[in-house]
Amino acid sequence: MGDSNKNKVGRPTNYSPELAKEICDTIASSSIGIKRLCKEMPAWPSHNTIYRWLANYSEFSDQYAQAKKCQVELLVDEILEIADDSAHDLTTNEHGNVTCNAEFIARSRLRIDTRKWLASKLIPKVYGTNPVDTKILPSSLVEEILHKLERD
Repeated sequence: MGDSNKNKVGRPTNYSPELAKEICDTIASSSIGIKRLCKEMPAWPSHNTIYRWLANYSEFSDQYAQAKKCQVELLVDEILEIADDSAHDLTTNEHGNVTCNAEFIARSRLRIDTRKWLASKLIPKVYGTNPVDTKILPSSLVEEILHKLERD
């Protein structure tokens, strides 16, 4: 009975910086979500384990946040590709009539809207719908200006 635990097979659950880097590098270069990536990568832990790692390992959490920012840039690039792709906008039916492919156009709109929404939530200062108040100066800049005024 003691040997039954010796040869466990399954996904890893132990955190390692190397695996964390691999996960973050893959996220940064893919538009696929973490749940699907975990299903496609058998050497990775489950997405639930990754979420636990985010809570328990601050270095991984920082790397993951940066990877998600890179992923958003990929999604924004995909928005342009999807919007510019008109290859399937028109179809020819069995009678030879050219018709609008409404389903493809609607799916493209959904893909674009989904990517826009994700970008606005993950990087709201850049892609959010609320404009950033440009009149607010960073505190370091304010301190620098005050310091210069004091010298003059």
